[in-house]
Amino acid sequence: MPTLTSGDTLSLNNLAGATGNTQGANVSLGTIKGSPSAGDDIGLSTFAVDSVDSVTGYTYLVESTSDTYDMTFTSPGTNFGIISGSSGNFTWGVTGGSYISVSGTPTFRATLSAGAMNPQSPSSQTSLLSAQSHTISATFADGYNDHIGSGNGYNVARTKAVYSIDTYDGNTALCLTSDSPILKADGTIVEAGELEEGDILDGYALAGLSSDSDGDFLEWNAETLDATPKEVTVVSVIYSFAQRYYNINDGEITATGEHPFLVKDVVSGDYKFKEIITIEEGDKLIKQGTSGIEEVEVISKVAVNETTEIVSIDVEEQDTYLVNGYISHNKGTSGSHTDLGASSAPTGLSYSSPSVSWTAPSSTGDTGITGYDFQIDNDSNFGSLIADVSEWSSTSVEVLVGYSLSPGTTYYFRVRAIDHGLKSSWASFSFTA
Repeated sequence: MPTLTSGDTLSLNNLAGATGNTQGANVSLGTIKGSPSAGDDIGLSTFAVDSVDSVTGYTYLVESTSDTYDMTFTSPGTNFGIISGSSGNFTWGVTGGSYISVSGTPTFRATLSAGAMNPQSPSSQTSLLSAQSHTISATFADGYNDHIGSGNGYNVARTKAVYSIDTYDGNTALCLTSDSPILKADGTIVEAGELEEGDILDGYALAGLSSDSDGDFLEWNAETLDATPKEVTVVSVIYSFAQRYYNINDGEITATGEHPFLVKDVVSGDYKFKEIITIEEGDKLIKQGTSGIEEVEVISKVAVNETTEIVSIDVEEQDTYLVNGYISHNKGTSGSHTDLGASSAPTGLSYSSPSVSWTAPSSTGDTGITGYDFQIDNDSNFGSLIADVSEWSSTSVEVLVGYSLSPGTTYYFRVRAIDHGLKSSWASFSFTA
């Protein structure tokens, strides 16, 4: 729940406007909430928040695809979902690039679409544009929560850097072949396809480079390299298949064209991250050697046109890890695009005490739906989770007893399908236990 202090003013008339009702009319809290039940907590504070936090979503958006981005809040009240679901309280926009746009009428959640970046058809494409940087912004101003002030994000644009990615054949960005050797912090080497969430790897902090996945790492460069070893934690591993990848220096690195590695640029002499597609012979890859950092010249780069399993890895808090000893940047926040594509979201969500059930979507791969993630919360923003379960194996779950839900209370439930390693968008609904 939000924390209110002396002097904060909450107006029922302003709340009416924030929730899409007519200001100045005879509007009650019960009318605003809709279908109130005995014992419902519908005080003015239940529609308030403490602060507007950030915009979350994919750092990379593959051309000709769409994804959702959310504005997040601190301590939203139990009824704040009514405000956050009203499009009139939010302004979304995109600056700094021409490939990404906002679709539809967004609320706290917006759909961003990336247009085609290259006029060549996949069958004849011979060049690849570099990742194009955009800045997406979202501003929250509902006329009700203005007591939090601009210092807490009211009527202030929250921004996030998002890159539009050009691809060959629709292949995913920023992926390694599954047999790529990865160095763990305990000194062991495993194939990328054997990594699990929670594994600890070796990585580096680079002076001047933000540890935030949302930072513009492709715009970072340095005349001298100041690299400090850091341990990083695997937070996401996503599997799929690609129809084309690149082989550098006879198998030293094998990855899709958009995957970034740290190099010393042959032209400028600066250290920077370059996508494999833009790495040139003469560039020097940066590698952890037995006696410290080494520079390995790129002698050959060959495109391999064959289907292979690929793995996309996300690590925190630093966003670098070692691939066969070479410093690589991770895939960025929440990315999961591939040439196969995720399934659609589950459908038919329903509650029949004591269980929630849903209908499985069709698989886009050849293994079928392998599991589900689901979450339960008492507010529609899912900001203070009661349940957060991964890899659930069936299309129903007993929620009333299993998660100690209170009878007569309204809860929010969402679920997504896992299909050949990819996760669908969320399907959500509310129910009264």
